[in-house]
Amino acid sequence: MAKYLYSTLSVLFGSVPAKKTKKLFSFKRINCKQIAQLFSCRLVGQGLIICFISISANATSVNSVLADIQQLSSESMQGRQTNTLGSEQAQAYIAARYAALGLASFKQSYYANYTYQRAWSDKTGTNVQAWVQGCKYPEHYIVVTAHYDHLGRKGSQVYHGADDNASGVAAMLALAQQLKINCPAYSYIFLATDGEETGLYGSKAFLQQPPVALTQIILNLNLDMISRADRRGRLYVTGANKYSGLKKQLTLLEQGAPIRFLSASGPNHFNGQSRSQNWLTASDHGTFHRQGINYIFIGGQEHPHYHTTDDQWHYIDPSFLQQSLNSIYATVFWLEQQHPERLIRAK
Repeated sequence: MAKYLYSTLSVLFGSVPAKKTKKLFSFKRINCKQIAQLFSCRLVGQGLIICFISISANATSVNSVLADIQQLSSESMQGRQTNTLGSEQAQAYIAARYAALGLASFKQSYYANYTYQRAWSDKTGTNVQAWVQGCKYPEHYIVVTAHYDHLGRKGSQVYHGADDNASGVAAMLALAQQLKINCPAYSYIFLATDGEETGLYGSKAFLQQPPVALTQIILNLNLDMISRADRRGRLYVTGANKYSGLKKQLTLLEQGAPIRFLSASGPNHFNGQSRSQNWLTASDHGTFHRQGINYIFIGGQEHPHYHTTDDQWHYIDPSFLQQSLNSIYATVFWLEQQHPERLIRAK
């Protein structure tokens, strides 16, 4: 059935007259029972049916995503601070997951080492990157980023970083699995960045020495802290205001997370206090923005366990994590339906 799924997405993510829907689905040889399992549909004004991605039989289990989060935030990873043994273990884990998914590498290695200057001295970091070739627009790349580094340890205390950002890496791996199975329209680079916590150094290094021409990169999808909701149970999306169709899809997605769409700067609520937040400096998408590359940033708010030793996997609500994954999948499926010029020129 997967081979028919991609060909029907343009129907499922558009609006089609209700009286023609049965004929269209029959032509694509997907029966109504299968549709019900794969999608949730809503009848909206003037007899139109809009269908959205729901939880499919092929979708990565939230339990497997939690398993990745648990491994990456375990004691053995020692908080994944840059240039430590814990960081090396996290790199090896991510590379092994890439290999298990059958993802391609650049220059026969998933590892991309780089150097940078901080505090008047040379430092080293390592990004872990892989890619999948697209079938319709293979020369155009969407870069999915999620930083894997965290704060390390202080004495005997480990800063686990389950939400920040083992959750984003795990979601990226789940997305890679889906795209590898279904042959995407665009080519995708999956970039687990190092050095984000100390200055976005991994994404800077990637753009300084990209594995493909910068002109071929049309969008950055950045995933950071996607497993913990804000006080109202919402997920945050920045950079989507230029894509009205995507905003509509995410707003109406029944099994997605409640979304708050933010501009480049806006409020940030933490411990009952409100303060202004420049979302362009909040994570790796800011580096792409400064290169003139459009971005979509999906993430959560700071929470009481943010940057503490209590940011651990067992505080994650699996139901919210599943909603976040559904919203991420829906975002990518919407992107898949757009012509490259639509994504490049949106301002």
